[in-house]
Amino acid sequence: MTLSKGTDPLFVKEGADFMYQKGTSDPEDGYRTSVYRHRDSEMRIVMCRIPRPLCTLHIYVPTITDNNKGLPHTLEHLIFCGSKQYPHRGYLGAMAVCNFSEGINAWTSVDHTCYTLSASSEQAVANMLPVYLDHVLNPLLRDHQFVTEVYHYDENGKEQGVVFSEMSSRQNGEYKLARNALNSLMYPARNPYTFETGGLTTDIARLTNQEIIDYHRKYYNANNITVVMTGSFSDDFEEAVLQKLPAEMLKSSGSNS
Repeated sequence: MTLSKGTDPLFVKEGADFMYQKGTSDPEDGYRTSVYRHRDSEMRIVMCRIPRPLCTLHIYVPTITDNNKGLPHTLEHLIFCGSKQYPHRGYLGAMAVCNFSEGINAWTSVDHTCYTLSASSEQAVANMLPVYLDHVLNPLLRDHQFVTEVYHYDENGKEQGVVFSEMSSRQNGEYKLARNALNSLMYPARNPYTFETGGLTTDIARLTNQEIIDYHRKYYNANNITVVMTGSFSDDFEEAVLQKLPAEMLKSSGSNS
């Protein structure tokens, strides 16, 4: 890595490269993997160089909950509604299409939320990475977005909202009912694994946008973020892309959840 004199690198390699094993006993039969840590926080970027036609990007955030309001799930939806630097809804998705991507997506699990991208080249990932990170770290989270994406009454007095409608169609299904009942028996009371991270409609109806803002402030901090990239990344991707990410955007507030 070559940096100008007097400039500290934004990311520092954490140890030597290692081989991600393919399942064989041969230590050389694997994929070269590098781990980079942000100089001022616990944020890490893991790059696994795999010879394949697509490059993938996964942004992991540890997220747990202590209620059934669906805080991790509702926040996941609102992340895609615009950010500090890119405030227009749909910009992230449109940019992904322009970069020959399969599109952006995300999932919410019991103990983490992951934001994903699959694209045709490392240049596409390089273009998308700072934009995606700004949406994850600096979303707008405006009240009118909450109304549309999470919960509201329509002109006929019917409960609506993208998240509310999604969970309304899922929460009484056989699988959901069985899983929630089983989790309540397997784990102690108030354990994060006993709650429905997607939210239950009766609880979503009591959720406020301020609770989502507070939840984002607690968990979506640079200290907690891990970025995993796989694909045919060149050796100079670190210097050309990672070291040039906006430092202000990645500044940690000190929270480590």
